[in-house]
Amino acid sequence: MMKKIFFSILICGFAVSLQGQLTLEYCHERAKANYPLIKQYDLIEQSKKYNIAQINKSYIPQLSLNGKVTWQSDVTEFPEEFSDMLEQMNVSIDFPGQDQYNFALELRQTIWDGGATGTQKKIINSQNEIEKYNLEVNMYALTDQINQLYFSILLIDEQMRQNTLLKQELERNYNLVSTYIKNGVAQQSDLDEIKVEMLSAEQRDTEMKTSKKTFKKMLSAFIAEEITDNIVLEKPKAELSISETINRPELKLYDSQIQLYETRSKQLWSNGMPRIALFAQGAYGNPGLNMFESGFTPYFIGGVQLSWNFGGLYTNNDEKKTFNLQKQQTEVQREVFLFNLKQKLVQQDSEIEKLQNLLENDDEIIRLREDIQKTAEVKVENGTMNVNDLLQYINTTSIARQNKAYHEIQLLMAIWQRQSIVNN
Repeated sequence: MMKKIFFSILICGFAVSLQGQLTLEYCHERAKANYPLIKQYDLIEQSKKYNIAQINKSYIPQLSLNGKVTWQSDVTEFPEEFSDMLEQMNVSIDFPGQDQYNFALELRQTIWDGGATGTQKKIINSQNEIEKYNLEVNMYALTDQINQLYFSILLIDEQMRQNTLLKQELERNYNLVSTYIKNGVAQQSDLDEIKVEMLSAEQRDTEMKTSKKTFKKMLSAFIAEEITDNIVLEKPKAELSISETINRPELKLYDSQIQLYETRSKQLWSNGMPRIALFAQGAYGNPGLNMFESGFTPYFIGGVQLSWNFGGLYTNNDEKKTFNLQKQQTEVQREVFLFNLKQKLVQQDSEIEKLQNLLENDDEIIRLREDIQKTAEVKVENGTMNVNDLLQYINTTSIARQNKAYHEIQLLMAIWQRQSIVNN
């Protein structure tokens, strides 16, 4: 994912170049604003609006046109005795034929739908929340990626700073050994050994610059702003509040899923309720309402209609049990997530405590290493120690300084990682 975004942004080019200082909070805000998934928020809201509008139309009067042409094997007629009586009275009644026609325009207004519309709205709201929190879960992963890139750059900056001190130290000793050679205390091979270390330090500098450039380009791709060489990444504050309140989007996602199952369970009740509606029907047919009159005639019917489907009564209980089971499964998943999250917090707190303890000793280690190095330099000057041994002391001093810088950045990252775990 990081590579895809990185190369796509590089192809399009950067619209803005940063100036001055850059903070971690700003990177988080810019990365979220620039991330392609952010567009989904508007799409989810629009989808919800359209679905709610569609459901609201269920209470709008519904107009329908129906047509029917039939042929039937028998028609209405009088008994033979009654027909003979009418014939004697010279009365003729023309009954409709076996082919019959009916065309009707009906207007229907729902009065009560058993609460189906209200329940459906709640379902759409729950589904909308699930989609949003699913998106937030994906967006949450972005925070960790930004942290990794930002602190990687800070760590390289510290390593480069310590490497610069090492190069200065090597150069100072190179000049001293050059003087020792003139005085006959050292040899050319001693100077060559220092030169090798100086070249190695230059190589490390080149490697770190390359890595830093790569990380900066990747971070630039996330925030859609170019991070130039004159931009300084500000160290985040280490005094962040240690909060036990967990505000992770996964918890809200689980809650929304549980709410959806509860609403669907209630929907079963509304589906089993009767429907009441007003209707008005204007029709034109043969026959009309009068079965004793043959031919096409218009007619009108209006009234109240009650419909009640009992088919759901056979399956409602099983469906309700299914929804309850799904709800319980989601509740278990939520508990497992919280349990694992609290375990991570325990590990992270231990990591923070460990790094704080390491930092307490780093300064003393550096001081002792510097004293040992100074003593070694005096021994080299007096000819009682060779340059190769001195280089080892110089390197161990440099490593001690690098360890302190590493521990400081690691502590910052661990504190921010803890904040990220609880999402505060």
